[in-house]
Amino acid sequence: MSLADLRAALTAELAATPEYYDFKVLRSEREGALWRVTLEPGYVFAEGQPPGQTAALGLLDESLEGASAWWGAPAKGHASVLALRVEEDQLVLQNASCAPPGPDQLIRLYPPRFLKALVEAAWDTPWAEAALALRPLLSRPAPAPAGPALNGTPFRWLRQAQRHALQALPGQRCAYLWGPPGTGKTTTLGVLLAEYLDSRPGARILLVSSTNQAVDQALVAVDKALLKGRREALRPSLQRLGTRFDPSAYEGREHLLPGTDPALLATLSRLESSRPHGGDALALKTWSDRLAALREQLHADTRRALRQARLAAMTASRATASLALLRSLDGGGRGETPFDLLVFDEASQLSLAQTLLLMPLGAAALFAGDPQQLAPVLRSREPAAKRWLGRSAFAEMPRQGPAVVLLDEQSRMAPPICTLVSEVFYEGALRVAADALQSPEWLARRQRPLADLAAADHVRLLPVKGPGRWSAQDRGPQRPASAEAVADAVAQALESGHWLPRDLVVLTPFRAQRTLLRRCLQARGIAEEAGVRVSTVHRAQGSEAPVVFFDPVDANLPFLQTEDARRLLNVALSRAQAKVLLYLSDADAASPLLAPLVQRLRLAGDSRTIIPLQALAAAPDFPRNALGQRVSAGRVTGEVQRLSPDGRQLWLVNERSGAALPLDADFWRARARSAL
Repeated sequence: MSLADLRAALTAELAATPEYYDFKVLRSEREGALWRVTLEPGYVFAEGQPPGQTAALGLLDESLEGASAWWGAPAKGHASVLALRVEEDQLVLQNASCAPPGPDQLIRLYPPRFLKALVEAAWDTPWAEAALALRPLLSRPAPAPAGPALNGTPFRWLRQAQRHALQALPGQRCAYLWGPPGTGKTTTLGVLLAEYLDSRPGARILLVSSTNQAVDQALVAVDKALLKGRREALRPSLQRLGTRFDPSAYEGREHLLPGTDPALLATLSRLESSRPHGGDALALKTWSDRLAALREQLHADTRRALRQARLAAMTASRATASLALLRSLDGGGRGETPFDLLVFDEASQLSLAQTLLLMPLGAAALFAGDPQQLAPVLRSREPAAKRWLGRSAFAEMPRQGPAVVLLDEQSRMAPPICTLVSEVFYEGALRVAADALQSPEWLARRQRPLADLAAADHVRLLPVKGPGRWSAQDRGPQRPASAEAVADAVAQALESGHWLPRDLVVLTPFRAQRTLLRRCLQARGIAEEAGVRVSTVHRAQGSEAPVVFFDPVDANLPFLQTEDARRLLNVALSRAQAKVLLYLSDADAASPLLAPLVQRLRLAGDSRTIIPLQALAAAPDFPRNALGQRVSAGRVTGEVQRLSPDGRQLWLVNERSGAALPLDADFWRARARSAL
């Protein structure tokens, strides 16, 4: 893939990204100096996009943090988006020039254009060529210059793979910390970076992640590790850059927060939202000069913080927008790179293009995340965009070697849930941590009855009738039968007294079904304020709950026929600690997405005698004699489920993964003859 290919990908994605979105307001409520604006679910117009695409393209997500908001009624006004509550369809606005719109009026959001910063970097030919020259390191990592070894001595509770990560990954110029759900990836990353700072007194780290929440979690993990490791003197050298952090995450950790004058940020936000009309050249020039002066002051504050920090943390979008500033930092004896180590947390959600264009900032790179969970968001359908922006650096990760450490012990999921997730998504590599299995308290929390599910029953498929349907009202796929069944099960669980509302989470891939599920629960007197969470799967990554109810609505929809859908299913199942209930129609159960999981559950515990396929192949009625039998074919054991009409192929369902493997009948006949 060439530089021209990268530029074509960015151009295609930029063209597919609307300049603005118009949302319809349900209500606006003042909260001190802020405004909370609730939007009508599903109502959005995306500039320049066909109406049929707006539902997919106009969804609220973290990319709208920092967006400029504008409205024309009841009076013209503007503000900036401080934060979003995506599952509640809410915006939190700051620096509003007047009251935002009321019910049935429109509010327009202009999202931050971080893609333009990527385009600028890609058209800086020397920088882009230096970035592309690093791509081979992703798949063929090379050793880093020798440095002090990390052994995690103050952290005796580390598991074997976590300790191995400390020992192996800092020795590579490009390394991968692969953390499946519940394995303590963020904790491991915090310990590794704390140890790195302590063992290398002059080293500097840039930590970036996909969202503000992820940045907060990773930075706090480093601070906790420094405190637990009795390295308090290093804690003030950590610095959170950016203004859209969660203040509650930093209670008692105020030393991590940026020191930029809040009044400067407020003035800059107001000015950015009040651009004069292009026809008034004098006003536009005055506005532009003032904006440039304020930005230079902000850059000076940021530059000072960056120079003082040993570890600077920000979103990848902010790092991209601040690339010129980051590049200008003095390498301080590190050659041409401003940082010794560049860390990409939640790296599976960062595009390959963005990752590469940031990589020249660091002498070494560390990618932390899980390639089996959610991928980068992509709007363009162009092949080049899919190559560069629809994949992450994990797509280039070698399968094994000293640069890759898989955290293989988890302490979230009960053993049967862990086994299911491990076999279907991780080739059997994931297991329950030994310390969890030895904890009576941990086991007791996962051995609890739920309605007719016994304490030891952890995964249940529940049948529902009928396909999904398109809802014009809620602008998306819905299935009333499963929504009613889920609501009944939630109500029954709460009535039993064995479960609290916060123990239960309901997940679905579609916002329209989420809306219907909420209505069904409200009809039973269960308001979401009571604590039962109803969420799309996309919003659930990083969370967990004792019980997960999963409703796919219609697993045969095109959206659920992709590799991204498989990752989404992994996210849904792996949130559960004790129970996971799946509501499936017959069509769902036969879909490419869910059939492997259904088959895996059906064949689990199959006690029939295993017959070698080679022995069956010696008989004259092969392969008909194998149909329905439990057989072994090489290292794979499972059930022969079907034959091709001409009898030349048979399909073996792997009883561990549920995947159907095609086998050639003539090949196995030949093996049987050669064994005689």
